Amino acid sequence: MALVHTYFPEIKIDGITVTLLLVAMLPWLAPLFRSVELPGGLKVEFQDLEAAKKKVEDAGLLKEPAHDEESEHHVYAFQAVAGNDPNLALAGLRIEIESRIRELAKNRGIQSERIPLRKLTHELIRKGALNSEEVAAIEDLLPLLNSAAHGAGVDDRASGWALEFGPRLLDALEDRLGEASIPKLVESWKSRDGAAVAEIGSELSKSLAQAPKAFFQAMKTDPDSFESWLEEVQHHTFTIYESRSELDDDLYMAYYEKLKALMIKSTRSVLNSEFDAEAQRVLQSLESVEVSRIW
Repeated sequence: MALVHTYFPEIKIDGITVTLLLVAMLPWLAPLFRSVELPGGLKVEFQDLEAAKKKVEDAGLLKEPAHDEESEHHVYAFQAVAGNDPNLALAGLRIEIESRIRELAKNRGIQSERIPLRKLTHELIRKGALNSEEVAAIEDLLPLLNSAAHGAGVDDRASGWALEFGPRLLDALEDRLGEASIPKLVESWKSRDGAAVAEIGSELSKSLAQAPKAFFQAMKTDPDSFESWLEEVQHHTFTIYESRSELDDDLYMAYYEKLKALMIKSTRSVLNSEFDAEAQRVLQSLESVEVSRIW
């Protein structure tokens, strides 16, 4: 078109001609564009969701899926609201990813509130919280999720994709969060006294449910804290102090039974790893513990 205009300036190329030329080029652009909608402006999805998923997996930022369908697992907020709406599923996953990246930055001492997400991920590389391959994979994924959040047309299969892929990515990010936050909890546990025993002990229990690998890594380097936390788990985590009525009893009982199930599930995920011995002991303790209350 540039050459034609240069050598034959008398030929007029109007907007309709340009549009028709773009339409004619679409078959050759198919590998780049997943969908194009005309008229009303150009609307495209630049990358395939499965390709983005593979890049995240290749970067090592994706947990293995749970093979036991009946096992307990933490339900992320986007899973609870997505339903069968693919736009809502992808937009919700986008919010969850950003939330964890900003929390990860906060744990690393970065004031993250007003920093753009792209700049924040590169700060995390500098801090050693994420590597360049992981950040590149996240940066390839986010535009897809952003387009869904802004109302782009999304394949109906994207909802199931997000509900399968999202928790695995968020689980991996939870482990990264745990790598920074759990050692601080362990340090607080070492200086515990009075009411802090129940508060810090239960926080450690919840961290096991969310980030088992990071939990066992921190405990393996501090066996004394591991022994005392495990010995007192009935007291600090599974004894109800808050209830004031029978309704409170029912609610807290359900809460702690759920926490126990999540802790068991997370602990089983590290069996046959370098933390096998510690995991076996935690499982043995959890199987014998019962939720009780102070009357």
